[in-house]
Amino acid sequence: MNDNLAGTKEGELTGKVALITGAASGIGLAITRRFLREQASVAMVDFNLEKLNRSRDELLQMNSAAQILTVPCDITNEANVVSAVQTIAEHYGRLNIAVNNAGVSVSVPSDECTLEQWNWVMNVNCTGSFLISREVIKVFKRQPDGGALVFINSDNALKPSKHFLAYNSSKAAVLQMARTIANEFGQYHIRANSVLPGAVFGGSAMWTSELRAARAKIHGFEPELLEEEYKKNNALGVIIDPTEIAELVVFLASDRSAKMTGNALVIDGGGLGGYVR
Repeated sequence: MNDNLAGTKEGELTGKVALITGAASGIGLAITRRFLREQASVAMVDFNLEKLNRSRDELLQMNSAAQILTVPCDITNEANVVSAVQTIAEHYGRLNIAVNNAGVSVSVPSDECTLEQWNWVMNVNCTGSFLISREVIKVFKRQPDGGALVFINSDNALKPSKHFLAYNSSKAAVLQMARTIANEFGQYHIRANSVLPGAVFGGSAMWTSELRAARAKIHGFEPELLEEEYKKNNALGVIIDPTEIAELVVFLASDRSAKMTGNALVIDGGGLGGYVR
């Protein structure tokens, strides 16, 4: 397989413009890289300007012809989001795909979760997805071919984990957000689908040392064993990599899924004792 960001033949997303939040690292960067290989034009949206520029430069080193726009943005700030989406639409002249990927988490016992922690997680995961979705829908509605929204959610939206109250709640809310959008805007050829991964490793910025330690403590093992121990929690004995999420996102953003909306695709290695729906 050709690992160049853009091959010599036409890619599956040629002519499409995609907005990706949390694009500077982890899942967002993997999606960006995969979209560029399919020859989409990409707007990388992220709060961390230094990491955003570094990631863009690395991508351009691999393919100097890649169409990349970096857009620093705090997705919890309404004015920031309105300006970011307007900038992207004006720069490229259109917007066809939006991927709500940015997310954070904190792991504490539910009765010890502070209001500050709750607000932080809900603001990034839920409010951020709402603001991005609201603004891109306005652009999509002006276009005859509408657009595709993809939400990077979590299997926690359907099977909540202990000590993840804010995270579980935010992801459940965003799952319903995607379904609501699917119901409401299908007449405008706007689709909204969700990807629900299990624990994703491989450079995901969400896995801070604090989060790793907290999750390991719950289950009684050392943080450095996290990946191996998580393999024991699914039928296939695997962990999920950002590149595998990116493959599903390409499918949901492409014409292959043109008649799919309101879906929740679970990629978690399979449940032990039960499967999320």
